[in-house]
Amino acid sequence: MVALLFLGAACTDDVELKRDQGLEYLSGWFAAAAAGERDDALCHAFGLLKHPDVSCATMLDHAARVDPAQRTIAGMTQMECFGEVCGEFLQVEFDSRDPAGNEIRENALLKRDEGRYRLYWYRSDTLLAELRAGEPDAEEIDAKDPEQQAYDALVARHPALYSYPPCFGVRASSSNLRGKPADIEDIDPAAVETLAAECPDTFCFALVGSKIATLCPTSR
Repeated sequence: MVALLFLGAACTDDVELKRDQGLEYLSGWFAAAAAGERDDALCHAFGLLKHPDVSCATMLDHAARVDPAQRTIAGMTQMECFGEVCGEFLQVEFDSRDPAGNEIRENALLKRDEGRYRLYWYRSDTLLAELRAGEPDAEEIDAKDPEQQAYDALVARHPALYSYPPCFGVRASSSNLRGKPADIEDIDPAAVETLAAECPDTFCFALVGSKIATLCPTSR
């Protein structure tokens, strides 16, 4: 499993120790998914409350569609906040494949409470495709608000940013703008998380010209 790749390394600092603990937990969570377990107790209760669009059973089901031997870590990021919730988070991204060899991108977010990690949020290409299955056809998409179109493209590229909403009805200004507007392909999720952590309330994405901007509308 994924975690075993890291267990042999000596953990000399707190960051490495927490990453190893997170990966060990995630290895067990993936194993439970593959074994057919679908209990809500396998996911963080507050994560399910904050992101009710996907159940624990659904996340486990989509994780089980990946071939465990074809799951490769693409990146890890420790974060202080995710959306409006702050604490100890570990985000792990995977380049994976299903048993048929099809490529699947996975994104798992763990939250650490009282020294214990739990699965807070999980998304994959197959899960996102399922969520988008009920979206409007091409003619309806053309009629969509440009800001919504830009937001949809952004979260399709960076699923972890799904926790921040589009800034409907909010005009970008020098007082609420955080960071510089950028093209979608230049957005750095880690930098966005840092900016979001500095926002005391709602943090959202706006369209400024053809670029994506991050706003903190309630800034004073």
